[in-house]
Amino acid sequence: MSQNIYDSIPFFESYSKYPRMEKGLAGASEWPLLETMLPSSLVSKTVLDLGCGDGWFSRWALDQGAKAVCAMDVSRNMLSRARSLSPPDRYSAITFHQVDIEVLDGPGGLDPEEETYDVAFSGLALHYLVNIEAALRQVFRSLRPGGLFVFSVEHPIFTAPQRPGFSKKTGAASQDWPLSSYFAEGEREVDWLGAPVRKQHRTISRYLKTLRTVGFEVVVVDEWGVSDEDSRKHPDWPNDGGIPRFLLISAMKRVQ
Repeated sequence: MSQNIYDSIPFFESYSKYPRMEKGLAGASEWPLLETMLPSSLVSKTVLDLGCGDGWFSRWALDQGAKAVCAMDVSRNMLSRARSLSPPDRYSAITFHQVDIEVLDGPGGLDPEEETYDVAFSGLALHYLVNIEAALRQVFRSLRPGGLFVFSVEHPIFTAPQRPGFSKKTGAASQDWPLSSYFAEGEREVDWLGAPVRKQHRTISRYLKTLRTVGFEVVVVDEWGVSDEDSRKHPDWPNDGGIPRFLLISAMKRVQ
């Protein structure tokens, strides 16, 4: 089962102060790049949102004309927040489900025999999964032929070190990120917001190979990091020495 750190009250209260929670879509720094990887139109599409958090993507998809959105998350706290932000008079076509997305073929999960969705999306959730191949296989089966899966994860350069942390040389304007253990895939435990959080480090090639193994055709691979322009527009964003923070991938279920 995936770690459910967001149902820890102290952790959730701390996380609720993050821009992603306070600003929704506007607080997701990588969103403008992710948006370009999605279909140009979601009108009448059925959408799957894996690790939906407070539901920001689900609401956006419905606002873009999607017919229905199935939103899944393991956290009761996140789903409660998502429902409170999604008034039924406007977002009745979103259904929220408490599901461990690592076990999508379990109770309340996906029907592995049914090609239900046109688009699947996951924002910064898959790097928590131990058995990502099983989850991707279920996503693949749930998509209609021609369906698109778009997701983001923490960049493998960011998840690789066993003891992650920035370092700064005396007099330097930016910080460095010492890279180590890149090819040593597996669990990493980091202290975040005062709690031990478990993540799974995978190389970029592992993500791509696993997608192809389950049947996907990789369409776009991109990376997001704070650029000089971003630093000028958002002086509150940390100057991190130009390392990539997020890996963004889109993959298609080909029409046979």
